[in-house]
Amino acid sequence: MRDVGVYNHMTDGLAATLCLLVAMAAQQSSTLPWIFPSDIRARLHMSDLVVSGTILESAAVGLETVDGIEVNSNLARMRIDRVFKGANERQVQFKWFVVHIPAGTGYIYSGPPLASFHPQHRYLVFLTRDDSRWVVAMPVYAIEVKLASESPTGALRDLSQAPLQRRYQELAEELERAALLVPPPPTGVTGDAATYFPAVFDLLGGCAEPFYRRFMSSPSFELRRAALNWLNLIESRAMTCHQGQMPTVP
Repeated sequence: MRDVGVYNHMTDGLAATLCLLVAMAAQQSSTLPWIFPSDIRARLHMSDLVVSGTILESAAVGLETVDGIEVNSNLARMRIDRVFKGANERQVQFKWFVVHIPAGTGYIYSGPPLASFHPQHRYLVFLTRDDSRWVVAMPVYAIEVKLASESPTGALRDLSQAPLQRRYQELAEELERAALLVPPPPTGVTGDAATYFPAVFDLLGGCAEPFYRRFMSSPSFELRRAALNWLNLIESRAMTCHQGQMPTVP
């Protein structure tokens, strides 16, 4: 997995605090001001542009101060294949950020996954407009989601004007496809497929049950147990799937 540290997707009200212990002359700690939006619907709500597509290139730009924190800024260019919110564009260029660690120092990280965009990889990206440029809707943290290399066959490209329920369903389909393409994890770990479980639940509620059941035949005990936890949650809340059902936005 790309993230380093500890991140529990099933903890409600995650206190998404990033602690950096910088080993300089004396050890000191810094707390970043951003709260990780664990519910994917909140990410949709906070963004001006939500699109999926392939990163064509990404390059470091330099140091920048965001909300009083010094970060390394990067500029990425993305070919858009689907629009879930905002203008129907073919490409977008946006800034994304990583924590700046001064040369010659070290750090220990515990918190949500950190942002990382790689060329030729396809992502679901959440952006806001900052003056005349697009930037990630939240610095440093990985609110983006890695997707399958291609959009579903016959998928509608522009969903920006679609009802919210339809957008939830289409987003969930993208996440389900990505999760099902992840190879079974090694013994002893849950693996990356399970990182999609919370978002699918947020989008579909009780209608996510068939998705979790597909992992009950996984050769991985840990992955089966993770899927069972979500099935048990649906059962414990007596959640069912009805036509027109849509979870409420937090």
